[in-house]
Amino acid sequence: MDNEPQQDPISEEQHTASPQVHILDEHFHMPELQSQRRVWLYLPAEYEQSDISYPVIYMQDGQNLFDQYTASYQEWGVDEVMDHQFYHKACIIVGVDHGEESRINEYNPYDSEEHGEGRGNAYAAFLVNTLKPFIDSNYRTQSDARHTAIVGSSMGGLIAAYAALKHPETFGNAGIFSPAFWIAKEIYAFALEAENLSNSRFYFVCGDAESDDMVGDMQGMAQIVQEKVDHERQVAVQIIPGAGHNEQQWHDDFPAFYEWLLQGF
Repeated sequence: MDNEPQQDPISEEQHTASPQVHILDEHFHMPELQSQRRVWLYLPAEYEQSDISYPVIYMQDGQNLFDQYTASYQEWGVDEVMDHQFYHKACIIVGVDHGEESRINEYNPYDSEEHGEGRGNAYAAFLVNTLKPFIDSNYRTQSDARHTAIVGSSMGGLIAAYAALKHPETFGNAGIFSPAFWIAKEIYAFALEAENLSNSRFYFVCGDAESDDMVGDMQGMAQIVQEKVDHERQVAVQIIPGAGHNEQQWHDDFPAFYEWLLQGF
């Protein structure tokens, strides 16, 4: 099945998503995973009236990004943040729904006795080889790594970190929110061996009221990548006092991440 842009608008009567949010495809083909998935698209308000090309952010757990109607618990409200705080500094944002019961497997690059086969490598390959080329072909994007970011939280933070380490030629920026590194300790050895990260940028954020290991695990990864980039400013680490592991916190954390991201564009 070939993917073709559909870009259906969200009904205002049922949903909380901004008018700038569209469903790119309810069943976007994922050949690397022999699956299909809903893909969301946030286009800047001035997109249709301009000829500007935009940076792109690829975000995980698409159900939870824009719309309370589809969110598992609470939406991030990324669209409202962009509409109100960054109206003139907009990016294209692509959100990919997680795979429900296959979420842990698709976001984990490594096999696990508890969770089974890790399919994160195939998922990252989908982003790099199928989804990104489609977006770049159908929308006005700044397609180089410097202007491309990958973002996720929890298991999505794990796969965002992995994809940025595995594919620095594609993802030059990573927003890693409350990463579930405890599920895949192998990623530390992978990070130590990662190459070509000199120009990469990493933003780490978590709360100090999450799991006992969250802060230390995240700081450990930040220390590894800090040794591989050219400048200290390419790695940011934020520990939020009293913050927990939830969408409300990631909503609160997103504006600071986005401000940091803009500094590299």
